[in-house]
Amino acid sequence: MAAVDIQKYKKSQGFFIPLWQANLIFFAILFLLTVSYFVYQINNSQKLYVKDAKEHARLVAGVLALHIKGAVLSKKIIKENMVHFLGNTARFVAYLDSIEPFTDIELESFAKESGLVGICLIRSNGDQVQGPKGWLPKDVLPEQIPKGGLKHYEDAHIVIYRADESAPLKEILIGIDAFGLEELRKKIGLKTIITEAEKLDGINYIKLDKRPDPALVASSMPQFSTTSDTKVNFKSSDGHLTAEVTVPFGGGRLIVGLDATPLLENKQRLWRDFKLFTFFLALVGGLLSYLLYRQQMSHLEDARRYERELALQREEASLGRSAAAIAHEIRNPLNAMAIALQRLKAEATELDQEHKRLLTILLDSVKRTNNIIEGLLSYAKLPQNIVKEKINLSDLIKEMVDFYKGKIEDSEIILKQDIAPDIFVEADRTLLMQVLENIILNAIEAQPHGGRMAIELRQDGGLAILTLRNPGELPSKEDLDKIFSPYFTLKTRGTGLGLAIIEKIVKAHNGKVSAAILDEKEFLIKIQLPMVTP
Repeated sequence: MAAVDIQKYKKSQGFFIPLWQANLIFFAILFLLTVSYFVYQINNSQKLYVKDAKEHARLVAGVLALHIKGAVLSKKIIKENMVHFLGNTARFVAYLDSIEPFTDIELESFAKESGLVGICLIRSNGDQVQGPKGWLPKDVLPEQIPKGGLKHYEDAHIVIYRADESAPLKEILIGIDAFGLEELRKKIGLKTIITEAEKLDGINYIKLDKRPDPALVASSMPQFSTTSDTKVNFKSSDGHLTAEVTVPFGGGRLIVGLDATPLLENKQRLWRDFKLFTFFLALVGGLLSYLLYRQQMSHLEDARRYERELALQREEASLGRSAAAIAHEIRNPLNAMAIALQRLKAEATELDQEHKRLLTILLDSVKRTNNIIEGLLSYAKLPQNIVKEKINLSDLIKEMVDFYKGKIEDSEIILKQDIAPDIFVEADRTLLMQVLENIILNAIEAQPHGGRMAIELRQDGGLAILTLRNPGELPSKEDLDKIFSPYFTLKTRGTGLGLAIIEKIVKAHNGKVSAAILDEKEFLIKIQLPMVTP
């Protein structure tokens, strides 16, 4: 019956799936969503970084391309200016020489005044005039220099111009100092700009796997956007992460190593946040599941308790009806039997002793049967018609102990009392006396061959705590849970209603009664009642 009702209770509360299990499923789904979110964030962070790295690398390529283009243009302009200047100088020298041929000393003076390293004139007959003497390197041949063009001799640090029109002279060679030009080339050279670019924050290195063709660079300068021909490769070393970006550049490849530490730190931060969030999610989920589990178990326990109370109420209602029927149908015949037996015993003088003994046994049996009926009626009627009053529980216990003191001594039971004075409760005096009488008699009957009994009354907060301890016939641990159930008894004779009546009376007074078996092989019964002020 109880199991069926609990199932109905579950269905009525909607507990097809326990709440704590539903909560765990919810947090499992939330955990999966959280994992998906953090994985998405990590992947998205890497994608954004890759895109940014490509743009940075192509920006570096663009800067280098602009620099190369500027260097090419500067070189072209410088060359044109030098050719124009040196061409005019060569024509002027040829003109002067046609008027009056130069000597070496005159040519040297002219070169110094013009800021030139030297001038060499080769006449039609093969004679050479140099000013100053020996300025022209020995390994220099005019045929090596294009007419109207320049050639740079790095070892000698000079640039030599060969005149395109030298008539009436065969050749005119003019040399200028190349130190300034070489210094300029160093400053605007590709190696220098790469070295300077490597000093920028976030760039670890820049490499060229093939020297770029300036013409290709100038004609196809990289755009500042990501394209499929730009590759990114991550390399890790000594706890440092580098994003190596490869960009097509002037017929070769430009390799830019970008510092990917921010990406690594961002990933670590995201994983750290994920772990912390997961920990708190698991903590909250576990706590809520535990609380819901406890709440659900409490609901189920309430349902079971409700079923037990309902079953008990039904049982007591049935018992009340049965007791009323028994009282109506049996007590009158029993009274008639008792009266008849008493008259027979008193008036039948001719009966011998054996017959009188049998009459006494019959009277005792009738009396015992009547007591059983009285017990049933008493249990069925409780807790009706309770009349509460303020009672000094300390004095009431002493009165009941004094009343049974003779029986206690006759049973050779050693009594120990520890009764705190003036502890007041609000209760029905008659029912409370019945409780005290039952527990004292139970302790006496449990020790027919002598023993001990300890009664204690104390105050604990707002409760009066009454305990009674005694050895003797002890219930097993399995029977201890049933000891307050109706009709359960360890005695060979008895109705099994004594402790059930005690529990019912105590509960009717908003109290609590419990039983335990102590380590000293003693039976303990404990009664708690709410106190009132004196």
